[in-house]
Amino acid sequence: MGRSETLDDRVVEARRSSSWATFVRGGGIALVVGGILLVIATTWHPPQETPESILESELQLVGSHAVYVVSYLLILLGLPAFYIAESQSMGPLGSIGVLVAFAGTALLAISSMFGFLAPVLAAEAPATLDAIAAYPPVVVFNGIAAVGFMLGFVLLGIAVAKSGAFPRWSGILIAVGAPVHLAGFGIAQLGSPELWFLAILGSMFLGSGLAWCGYRMWADSGS
Repeated sequence: MGRSETLDDRVVEARRSSSWATFVRGGGIALVVGGILLVIATTWHPPQETPESILESELQLVGSHAVYVVSYLLILLGLPAFYIAESQSMGPLGSIGVLVAFAGTALLAISSMFGFLAPVLAAEAPATLDAIAAYPPVVVFNGIAAVGFMLGFVLLGIAVAKSGAFPRWSGILIAVGAPVHLAGFGIAQLGSPELWFLAILGSMFLGSGLAWCGYRMWADSGS
């Protein structure tokens, strides 16, 4: 009887280990694809959103926001697996980073939905675009989303760089990429579209860092 119970425990443990490995591999793939799509969305996105530019580049704007939403959703799917894979090596800093990055990414995904409404507003009521952007609850919401996204990935990137579980440079790319990406995005939208290259550069740093970690998760969980 005891021998049978031990065998059953081993079977359950083996199945559990296999399930976790599959979950981590799937999360790794999600981070790889999400990181790549982040770069594509930013490169495709118009450097500025005024009523005129929105109408002129409607397909570009709506398409890039659709890609952003998919990218954020994949990153959200990958972050829990990221935490499970190396929570011990990343320590409390990594745990906090994952939680804050998850919240910030989720809020950015919600705010990205405005890109689907912008062409309608630009055509029917262009004055409302600036009014919505200046509306205090919207300003607070977007501010919390941006701070959460940047702070979360900075903390996560530092934890990754220090952990030794992932390549050091993948953590550095994540920590540097998130603030550069959103800072470039904000500066360009506020009146300096010539600096949009910073948003693209930041997305390349962040996206490649996440994809690098995701690939390692996928490769290591299959060994």
